[in-house]
Amino acid sequence: MPSAVSSLAPPADVHPGGEDPIQRLLAPRSIAVVGASNRSRWSRTLVENLDNCGYQGRVSLINPRGGIVHDRQAFRSCGEVDGGIDMGVVLVPGSAVLDVVTDLADAGARSAMILTSGFAETGGEGVVLQEKLVQFARARRLRLFGPNSLGYLNFADRVLAWATPIKAPSRSDGVGIVSQSGATALFMANLAYEQDIGLSHVIATGNEADTDGTAFLDHLIERPETRAIALFIETVRNPPAFIRSAQKALARGKPIVVLKVGTSEVTARSAEAHTGALVGDDRVFEGICRQYGIIRVGSVEELLATADIAARTGVLRPGGLAVLSNSGGICEIAADRAEERGVSLPELTAETAAQVRELIPGYGTPHNPLDLTGGIDPANCEQIVRLLSRQGDYAAILCPYYPVPTEQDQISERLSALHSGLARGLSDEGVPGLLVSYTSTYQTELSRGIVERDRLPYHACGLDRAVAGIAGVMRWSERQRSASPATHTEPMQASLAARPRSEHEALLVLKSFGVPVVPTRLATTSTEAAAMAAEIDKPVAVKIASPNIAHKSDIGGVVLGVLGLDNVRRAFDEVVGAARRHHAAARIDGAIISPMRRNGLELFVGCTRDPQWGPVIALGLGGVWVEVMKDVSLRLLPVDAVEVKRMLGELRGAALLRGQRGVPATDLDAVADAVMRIGAAAAACGPDLRALEVNPLWVRGDKVEALDALFDWEPEASSPDPA
Repeated sequence: MPSAVSSLAPPADVHPGGEDPIQRLLAPRSIAVVGASNRSRWSRTLVENLDNCGYQGRVSLINPRGGIVHDRQAFRSCGEVDGGIDMGVVLVPGSAVLDVVTDLADAGARSAMILTSGFAETGGEGVVLQEKLVQFARARRLRLFGPNSLGYLNFADRVLAWATPIKAPSRSDGVGIVSQSGATALFMANLAYEQDIGLSHVIATGNEADTDGTAFLDHLIERPETRAIALFIETVRNPPAFIRSAQKALARGKPIVVLKVGTSEVTARSAEAHTGALVGDDRVFEGICRQYGIIRVGSVEELLATADIAARTGVLRPGGLAVLSNSGGICEIAADRAEERGVSLPELTAETAAQVRELIPGYGTPHNPLDLTGGIDPANCEQIVRLLSRQGDYAAILCPYYPVPTEQDQISERLSALHSGLARGLSDEGVPGLLVSYTSTYQTELSRGIVERDRLPYHACGLDRAVAGIAGVMRWSERQRSASPATHTEPMQASLAARPRSEHEALLVLKSFGVPVVPTRLATTSTEAAAMAAEIDKPVAVKIASPNIAHKSDIGGVVLGVLGLDNVRRAFDEVVGAARRHHAAARIDGAIISPMRRNGLELFVGCTRDPQWGPVIALGLGGVWVEVMKDVSLRLLPVDAVEVKRMLGELRGAALLRGQRGVPATDLDAVADAVMRIGAAAAACGPDLRALEVNPLWVRGDKVEALDALFDWEPEASSPDPA
């Protein structure tokens, strides 16, 4: 049986702000349960959930035989219901769903929540049946929820349209959950109850035949009760809408935490460029999360814990993490977890350390993490926390401690004094603090009462998940504080006058977009090559020029560091000969002659069109090892210079940008400008571009040059590419 929900806030106006269709779906004025039966455990539980939560609308039961169902009179059809129907809940076999939806539409219903399974998730006839259902509903302007769903829990408005027993949280605000898995949504709702996490909504979207998860995400961004949003998704069915919602959440300062399953790499469309091997579905999604400040997690437990922490702390100020515990071992675990998550633990200043030393036992040492020791005087905890807060180096303070007692025999005056002292210090100085159990645990009526009485900022998620959650909120906060908003807009659709195919043509196009490129000349004979090299008067690169050969070095089509006219002539003949041996049908234009660039850093820039998300740019360490290292950061196009610098900072090899032996520090502004312009060139090519690759983009100090470039196009119907 569901628990009582007297602790929930009074219901809001069922239609705030007018006729918002999602709000009307989530807070209907009246509900008809179609397929209700005394033998149906689902219909009985759904009715009990609505009764127990204090739903203020009318609930009608529909059964073709009429009679008494769940202790109330049932109607034989939707048309018999007096006063109309706002939403129908459909609990009939799949073969009867369309007839029921027709009955609902004829009765003037606004929406239908279909809990029945056996549709597109089963393939075959299920797909056809779902398509017919959607076509009919849209023709009749009836919004569908599901099918194949458990329903939703709208705690904020007291509408628990849910088909299994549920316990309501103690608070109807905090985290809003949108899940494409009903079972996972149920697990999170139960876990939230066990750990006393406030929930505004739990929405199990099912197959999303008509109304997809993004519509609910967008709605929760607008709800003041929802301070953080937790998403469990298998796929994003409407990428443009998802991006718009992510932009809105970033602008409104509302954190989104996501667990995306099915993360095995799905390669992008096959193309000759390296980009096709680097850009997979999950990497693109990871780039999108970074671009829009979405916090990505790896487990359901971490999803809920992180969203709860984000809902409670909001945007954190710049700084690291301070850790206080009464266990040296726990301090060491916290330090390890923080390092794994990239969270800094700034040391205490000399002044703070001296003051803390006076407040801890003589055998303790004032460091961060701070082992208060088992002998700490509880009266000193409040002052210690305040000292750390005032130091100014910490964005948050974490106190892993014994859990709040869940049973009467666990109550200890000393533990209560320790918890209370830490809590008072955490509440006074404006630095968010978390009192967290050593390991994941649960709450009881007793522990909830203690937490409320002593106003403890308590999380029962355990140390590991607390550190992971803080790390995610720190990243989101940094993105929130950045001056530049997310820059994605609809990509440019302009077309080039002609498709550049050879490297020489590609570099000329990039140059027209303002990308700095290495000076190149096209030689058609070995004599011309020697003359061009003489004018350069330094070692040159000799590369085959052909629109049909993508990776020239693989066939011996590149000779580097050539000095001397005879050597240049010989190199010309070598690359042309190699091209003809390996690609007899290829068009050979000659060879490109360009000055060598040495003692610099080589980057890779690739643009491609992801089949789901559209134009994407990849930036990473380049050269011949690009596919092996796979040290790349991805974003949706277009990007601005600020976003490019964020991408550079994400690389595992980012330290190389700060300079290395014989190579000066990189001018990040110069690199960002060049990469931004490469992205603009790719966007201007429109949907016919498979990939644009610049490898390498050579960087030395403030000098940046594209040394090699490749445009890979979709075949033209009238003139297919040579085999």
